[in-house]
Amino acid sequence: MINEIVLHGYIGRDPEITEHEGKNGPYKRCNFSLGVSRDYGDETDWFYCVMTGKRAEVIEKYFFKGSQIMVRGRMESYKPKNDPNRTAWLVVVTGFDFCDKSGSKPKDNVADTFDQVEEDVPF
Repeated sequence: MINEIVLHGYIGRDPEITEHEGKNGPYKRCNFSLGVSRDYGDETDWFYCVMTGKRAEVIEKYFFKGSQIMVRGRMESYKPKNDPNRTAWLVVVTGFDFCDKSGSKPKDNVADTFDQVEEDVPF
């Protein structure tokens, strides 16, 4: 059986990084919403997306509200703390692609191109 989803859309709000404690120690998690238009843009479906690790930091740094992105991942269900009788869904992002030039610059404009970025980008 396969649980895989590929979405191409626009980030609905600036991605947020939060720090968590896991079995293997602390890790960072990036949360963002993704709007994907249906046929001819008449309706939009919204997906709650999460990503962990170094790539999460890349999303937080290079993407912002309105950026186009293509994500790959899997769907997972969970029970919201504030309404345990409801089942909600999220996309656990395992990979992504830049889709426009506006998403390829750091938010703080420290570097103009990837060649100028001196950190270890994991892709």
